[in-house]
Amino acid sequence: MKGIKILRWFLIIITLSVTSLTIFYLLEGQPIKDNSVAINIAKRGIDFIMRRVRLEEKRGGNREWELVAKMAEFDKSKNKINLEDIKAIFYPADRKPITVSSKKGIMDNESKNIELSGNVFIKSDDGYRLNTENLKWVASRRVLETDDFIEITGERFKITGNGLVSNIDSQDIRIKSNVEAIYY
Repeated sequence: MKGIKILRWFLIIITLSVTSLTIFYLLEGQPIKDNSVAINIAKRGIDFIMRRVRLEEKRGGNREWELVAKMAEFDKSKNKINLEDIKAIFYPADRKPITVSSKKGIMDNESKNIELSGNVFIKSDDGYRLNTENLKWVASRRVLETDDFIEITGERFKITGNGLVSNIDSQDIRIKSNVEAIYY
């Protein structure tokens, strides 16, 4: 009888050991779920950094613009957001949206003005394209403007010059100086 009890305990211990080892080896190959959040140490003056950011401005229920950036650094002391790899869509009244992309930008949280820089490229749904190095969205006037060299191309024309002011609602475009136009 004593031998049977010892044998029974021995078999229970072996069964538990084999089961534990089997579970251990099965789970060892499984990826561990990581619920951690990546935190970036912010530069001096930057309160926090976010990746894959989407911002939107609405006025009176209508969408003014939306902006997607690969990275945003929020600086509360200056009330500004530094942006990288930007795609902005501006919504004119009674017209198709205008898409602008750039490498960098700064948005003023108070005025909602956006300064874009680095390979600024605009493509309208009408097929027009604009290239420049810097472009500013002036929210209060709903105007895109720059003092830099610009190039506007369409299916049958190319216009170059220095500086631009464009009201997105009225479609008015004024090139400030050194205008050259080529029509094909």
